[in-house]
Amino acid sequence: MTRHPVALFAASLLGLSLAASPVLAESDAERAQRCAGQANIVSRAVDLRADGADQGATLARLEASDSGIDPQYAPSIAVLVGWIYTLPTEQLTPETSIAFQTQCLGYKP
Repeated sequence: MTRHPVALFAASLLGLSLAASPVLAESDAERAQRCAGQANIVSRAVDLRADGADQGATLARLEASDSGIDPQYAPSIAVLVGWIYTLPTEQLTPETSIAFQTQCLGYKP
């Protein structure tokens, strides 16, 4: 799997999430929690797409109140689902969410 697109996406997402946040500094613990929450979204979107769900159905499922996703990560869902549906099918593996989380944790603003 090529990690470069994941790194660029993670950096872009981090920039968007921090730009939308009233607090520009994020502790290591807060970053770890956010990255894990967003990686969970990536993992679930990969699974749903691999199981044949279209983008709209995946988005609806992950945005549903009973999805189990922490509401604080709701603004990330549409962006992450959109990204998953741009990936080639051979990248729909568990490694995608692992790579996302690694890049998210390693990003230095």
